[in-house]
Amino acid sequence: MGTLLGTALVLLALGVVTYPFLRRRTYALPPDVTLERLRAERLRIYRQITDLEADRASGEIPDQDYQAQLGVMRVAAAKVMREEAAHDGEPELEREIAAERQARKGPPEGETRV
Repeated sequence: MGTLLGTALVLLALGVVTYPFLRRRTYALPPDVTLERLRAERLRIYRQITDLEADRASGEIPDQDYQAQLGVMRVAAAKVMREEAAHDGEPELEREIAAERQARKGPPEGETRV
């Protein structure tokens, strides 16, 4: 009886030790991790723009430097937004822009729609 119990305990211990090595590993990141990283990057750039505007308002940097740095930051934000739209399931931003353009598109001046 003791031998049977000892053998069962040894087999159980071997199973517990070898299980992590034998099982399948599927450690995939959730699909929205990249999207969240891009959103955080976009918000970081927006904070930098806000800080830059505050520096300009306080006179810490001249207007030329402000315009140059603002241009760089806007380009960076646009790139991040483009990546966000590419990673997002639906290009919601593009649809919103198209809808806004359509809403603003009215008849030429002096004409009325029929």
